[in-house]
Amino acid sequence: MDDENLKATKKAMSLLQHMDRTEWELRSKLKQSGFSEEAVEKAVAYVGSYHYIDDERYARRFVDIYRQSRSMQRIRRDLQKRHVPESLIDQAIEEVDGDDGDALTKALDKLLRGKTELPYEEQQKVMAKLYRRGFRVDDIIKQIDIWREHNEF
Repeated sequence: MDDENLKATKKAMSLLQHMDRTEWELRSKLKQSGFSEEAVEKAVAYVGSYHYIDDERYARRFVDIYRQSRSMQRIRRDLQKRHVPESLIDQAIEEVDGDDGDALTKALDKLLRGKTELPYEEQQKVMAKLYRRGFRVDDIIKQIDIWREHNEF
């Protein structure tokens, strides 16, 4: 292994020591550090051979960590930004049934904390916030109806 390849491999190991990364993220970091394409390829192949980098594992862990606080649509977008292959994203989301219910309930409770009623204008603002977070409109409406049943007198 020549000097540049060794340095690139050490840099890759160092980057992965502190946090898990996708293959694309690791390649980007190594390229930003000024390593040649050949050195980047060899470093990625090396860490991949020891499973230090694994996009499938990354996608599963990402979904598992964020499924309680983010919509599945947002999780999908976040993984796409990290260039995780679509098939791995689908697989990771399917493993957790792709349900947004808990995350939506948590987000709605946080937005409506301390409120006992929800005027129309406020409802529209809440719906817009939740929609921007990636929740589906029909799910939002159902969850608001459930909230109303439990909170409005």
